[in-house]
Amino acid sequence: MYSELTRGARKRCPRCGGGKLFDGWLTMKPACPTCGHRFERGTEDAFFLGAMALNIGLTEGFLALLIAVSFAVTLPDPPVLKLILLAVPLMIAAPIAFYPFSKTLWAAVDLIMRRRLGNEDE
Repeated sequence: MYSELTRGARKRCPRCGGGKLFDGWLTMKPACPTCGHRFERGTEDAFFLGAMALNIGLTEGFLALLIAVSFAVTLPDPPVLKLILLAVPLMIAAPIAFYPFSKTLWAAVDLIMRRRLGNEDE
C-alpha cells in the first residue's frame, strides 16, 4: 500500500514504478509505458475528479499553512494586504505545480482500492 503511494508521490506508475507518464507538465498518458497499466477507465471523464479534489485539498492545506505561519510570525499586527498579495499568486501557481502529482497519487489510491476489491484488471 505504501509503495504505491510513494511511487505516485514521485510521479511514477503506482503499479510498477515506471516513469515518463506525462507528455509535458499537464498531459498524462492513458497508460504506463512500462507495464501498460491503464489510468483512465473507458470513457469516464470523471475518473480524475478524485485527483482534482486531492489537488484542491493540497492547495488549500498549503494556503492554511501559509496563513498560520505568517500570522504566528507577525502577530500582533499581521500585514493582511501583503499576505493577500503573496497568497493570490501562490494559489494560482500551487494547483498547477501539484497537478501531475495529484494525478499519479490518485492513480495510486485507485490501484489500492481496486486491489482490495479484487478487480485490479478492470
